Order: sequence, then structure tokens, then C-alpha cells
Amino acid sequence: MAETIAASRCPRCRRLVVPPASLCPDHPVRMEAAGVAPLGEVVSFTTLHSPPEGFRAPLHIAIVELEGGARLFCHGDETEGVKIGSHVSVEAVDAIFYFSHMGFADRARLFWRRAGARGERLASIGKSVVKGMWNRRSRGND
Repeated sequence: MAETIAASRCPRCRRLVVPPASLCPDHPVRMEAAGVAPLGEVVSFTTLHSPPEGFRAPLHIAIVELEGGARLFCHGDETEGVKIGSHVSVEAVDAIFYFSHMGFADRARLFWRRAGARGERLASIGKSVVKGMWNRRSRGND
């Protein structure tokens, strides 16, 4: 998974646009280069069983809102299990965006990866608590 998706941000209204644009869609101001995490939430989705010519059936599509408010039209492998508000990862391949549903395990890995050193502290605290409970339980059985 890529670390960021290329985007642009308006220095005036702070609107984030993906893919990058040279001018703000709201007013004629030159956009600044930006990047956005390839994670978002499904705003809408559908499966087309009779897609337009040039696409294979079934065609799974979704509108995904990334952090910062940029919305993308994305293709996917499937929409089974996806619902509005589902967390998905997004990847750009040849200027086409694809979404992948993130299950609980994927979201947990992402949380711990983002937590970094803070996550190590949380893990240490958790281990300490469990060890303390285990030691008290062991002493109570003697």
C-alpha cells in the first residue's frame, strides 16, 4: 500500500483535490502540491451487473472520502461486506483508483503501525497489567 496519494490543496480555502489540479475548483487560485493517506470511508457504492461497454461485469464501484474531504470514484474487487462508512484503503494504478475493504485485522495492523513508539508503550502497559493480574491470581491459589 502506498504511503500517500498525490493531491493538491488550495492555499485560500484549504480544499483538498485528488487527483491533483492546477487551479482550485471553487475559485481561480493556483493549487499547492499535497499528499493524502490512502485510507478513507465509503460514502456510496454499487455493483453494476450490466456495466457500460468496455467494462467487465460485475463492476464494483464506490465513492470514497479520504481524510481532508477529497472524494474519489473507485473500482473494487467486490462490494460484499462493504457498507456506507466502511473503512477502505485506496490505491492508484495507471490513473485509476481502486478500493479494498479493510477488515478488523487490517484496521488493527494499521492502528499499531501508526501508533509507532506510542504503540510500544501501550503494548508494554497491556503486558504489565496482564502479568500483574496473573501474579495476583497465582498467589491467591497457594
